[in-house]
Amino acid sequence: MSAVAAEWIKLRSLRSTWWALGIGVLMSLALTVLGASTVISRWDPARTSDQAAMGIVVAVYVGVILAQLPLGMLGTMTISGEHASGMIDTTFVATPSRARVLLAKAAVLTGVAVGASLLISVPGYLVARLVAAEFRPSLLPAGAWTVIAGGTLMIVSTTLLGLALGTILRNGAVATAALVAIVVVLPFLAMNLPWGEQISPFLPMYPALQLIEQVPDIMPTWTAFTAVAAWAVVPLAVAVIADEPATVRGRKREWTGRGPDL
Repeated sequence: MSAVAAEWIKLRSLRSTWWALGIGVLMSLALTVLGASTVISRWDPARTSDQAAMGIVVAVYVGVILAQLPLGMLGTMTISGEHASGMIDTTFVATPSRARVLLAKAAVLTGVAVGASLLISVPGYLVARLVAAEFRPSLLPAGAWTVIAGGTLMIVSTTLLGLALGTILRNGAVATAALVAIVVVLPFLAMNLPWGEQISPFLPMYPALQLIEQVPDIMPTWTAFTAVAAWAVVPLAVAVIADEPATVRGRKREWTGRGPDL
């Protein structure tokens, strides 16, 4: 817990953290409210209360997914900024286990991502309910929880993907470029290729869009959840494995009296 507390203190003390969160949340919330209002104005008057409630949730979580890039960039900055400033050396002196440091950062960023999704979805949901009042929407239909979980998982997954890329590449600009390529460019290219339907399930965007009911279902729901989560878990595992040899070499140098390799 001490490592998590230390990472939270570092993250909240950076001005860039609040800029990234502010831009991501405010931009996504504004687009959520605008988009939901536009969509609701086009609804069939015969829509039932459950259909209206489901439509509200889907419209809101489209806005939540729009925040994934600013938060993914926050993930890259969390680790690459420490490498650039040299503060990472102090971090590893205090906590020699690099895996523990990375997992602590991941835990803090997960909390931040979930908090950001709530800051977007809750106000957006309340505003959309007011706009859709004439349809008398129910509270939350059973199917809405899949949308909520899928949208939240996507924003968390992209944030942790950014952390993993920043750890592996150790350069904020390069890690951000790789993040944009994976999240935005590759899915767009896949949609325009003859065999794109075969590779889309393995990219992060399509499974998330399926979970929030924006594209046709091409896989079971549990597979879509697994595909989205894998884009956080696998890169983080690679980052831990890729960084571990440096830790082992550092310990060997300490044993031989040459000092730590930081």
